[in-house]
Amino acid sequence: MLSRGDCVVYGNHGLCEVKDILVPSFLERGNETLYYSMVSSIDSKGVLYVPVDGAEEKMRDAIDADEAEELIDEIDELEVYDIPQGKKAEAVIVEVIKRNKAPEMMCLVKSLRKIKATRAAEGKKFASMDEKYLGIAEKLLYSEIAYSMESKLDIVKERVISELSQLTLA
Repeated sequence: MLSRGDCVVYGNHGLCEVKDILVPSFLERGNETLYYSMVSSIDSKGVLYVPVDGAEEKMRDAIDADEAEELIDEIDELEVYDIPQGKKAEAVIVEVIKRNKAPEMMCLVKSLRKIKATRAAEGKKFASMDEKYLGIAEKLLYSEIAYSMESKLDIVKERVISELSQLTLA
């Protein structure tokens, strides 16, 4: 069982902090089910209520600082996903985001940034759907890495983009 202040990755909500463990007021009388009250680092305005029973299946520990460092340092060795063009791309991208595993997310970010660089080199626009999902993937990934490395999200983003810019993406 988690405790107040614990941080975990909860599905595609990303890094979340447990604010409280309680029986929420929205439950019917007689239902004494415990819930985690959590706040996502991506959307700090919303509160997530997650039943304690079964929560472990949907949560994982954040990667540690060494894993985060390795992900960034070895970005050149990570695979690039073969993302189809057009509407078929969304299903591939959403599946990776749903799993929200840091190495896969880094591959997704690398893949989408490669597509973006290729499109720019061709004088074409980056699809708005791809831009949307790149933003989501980066927020999820960078917030977890920033937490693990005790850094700021913007610093992590700059570092990853710098590493990617040194690769031949186009």
